[in-house]
Amino acid sequence: MATVTQFWAPNQMFQAPGTVLWTWKLGDGNFYWGYAVRPYQANMKVEITSQFTTSNNNLEWFENFVVTVSGFDRDPQGGGLLQFTAIKVTQP
Repeated sequence: MATVTQFWAPNQMFQAPGTVLWTWKLGDGNFYWGYAVRPYQANMKVEITSQFTTSNNNLEWFENFVVTVSGFDRDPQGGGLLQFTAIKVTQP
């Protein structure tokens, strides 16, 4: 049976309204990885407008997210905190 391990970014990150590229050094080429970026607080809209993976000569893997943040409901111009999570699926 497969094993699923969840990873959380060590801190929540603040993003003002607009679009920003975020990079997380996490992953590898041997297993399935899934990623999510979610609002950490109320009244936010978070959209991953692009996601891509890069690696360097040392085979370090980086997951890249182009994230657009906008307010929602009461504060349409507001930014806020983001929570990044990942899962890794392995076979025994």
